[in-house]
Amino acid sequence: MTAKLMILASPGSNHGKTLLSAGFAKALLDRGDSVTLFKMGPDYLDPKFLQKATGLDVRQIDYWMLGADGIAAELQRAAQHSEYILIEGVMGLFDGSFPVSKLAVEYGIPVTLTVEAAAMAQTFGAVVHGLATYDPQVNVSAVLANRVGSDNHGAMLKDSVRAPVKYLGWLKRDPRLQVEERHLGISSSEEQAQDCAELVAEVVAPMLDDIEWGQLESLPQAEIVPAKKALQGLKIAVANDVAFNFLYHANIDFLREQGAELIFFSPLNNSQLPSCDALYLPGGYPELHLERLCDNETMADHIREHILSGKPCVAECGGMLYLQSSLTYEGNQHTLLGLLPGNAVVGERLAAIGYQQAPNEKLKGHTFHYAAIPDARTDERARFHDGREGEFIWRRDALVASFVHWYFRSDPDTVCAWFRGEPA
Repeated sequence: MTAKLMILASPGSNHGKTLLSAGFAKALLDRGDSVTLFKMGPDYLDPKFLQKATGLDVRQIDYWMLGADGIAAELQRAAQHSEYILIEGVMGLFDGSFPVSKLAVEYGIPVTLTVEAAAMAQTFGAVVHGLATYDPQVNVSAVLANRVGSDNHGAMLKDSVRAPVKYLGWLKRDPRLQVEERHLGISSSEEQAQDCAELVAEVVAPMLDDIEWGQLESLPQAEIVPAKKALQGLKIAVANDVAFNFLYHANIDFLREQGAELIFFSPLNNSQLPSCDALYLPGGYPELHLERLCDNETMADHIREHILSGKPCVAECGGMLYLQSSLTYEGNQHTLLGLLPGNAVVGERLAAIGYQQAPNEKLKGHTFHYAAIPDARTDERARFHDGREGEFIWRRDALVASFVHWYFRSDPDTVCAWFRGEPA
């Protein structure tokens, strides 16, 4: 299948990329096209909003965690079942160590801009012109104005845009498109996300044929290495509820490709752990559900029994916090599972952010959290991508736990060894 591709980018954060990505995807789905949505960067919250809004599983594209070959392989996998591939950028078009512009140039993907225009008139055109000419290798083909005050305002913005960038139109200011944010990013109910996508889709649907789409067949080809089936026959219980849901969909794909059977369960709502060979506790918002987690003593006992019996467990960020001795949030301390010795505290300021790699320098991931564990002590630590000392890694029998959200495809051998309970 020959898929069509487009990157949605902006001058910076908070220009409406996520809302517009949801709207474009919904408009394509409404007219019967098959779509894959990608989000650049390692975060979870924007992809979760996109998933709620469109019903699509959203995957990450990230140079640090995937590498160029990994990105090409992800795009090729998507093209096997999609006519359109939409990629939401991260931060500004040229921001960061692995900017959106790098992806656009390396893969020849046209860029459509969304620019917050609420407080601009003719300067809108100057901003667009600057982005379009800053690097001639980047094909900035079109722009859409966001949060426009009136039709006259939208027309004024149109007059300011210089060729060859195409002015697609505008999205008006609308209180129904205001989305709540939590301390880790964008947040909304499924109903609100779907309503937002439908509102935006109505506006952008007429623009779909005016967008310049790239062709996947022109992109560099990468070898998709067949999975070794290293987890064949293994049953892995995966925590998945409102407290634990920061999951890279590519990690779920990976575990299944390796032959594992995944059984999803809720530490909040289920009374016991499913029968399983290994346990995966991803990140999330355990601090928002501490009373319910603590009240579910039967589940806590089952998880303790699983880990203390020597069965494998991989715990990330919020899942790792659940295993510590205690967690304090908004001044209230709650006793948790006590399988790890730390006493965690969720603060008001960001405690850590950045790309991480395991000591073997193969397994990669990302950390972003407001919690700290002042009394943390381990012999093993990850490192930031620039070489600085990074997050603690706890090990207890076949338990591996850290603040890091690991990207499993970056080191299949190590990840499979963890879930088999083998040294790695």
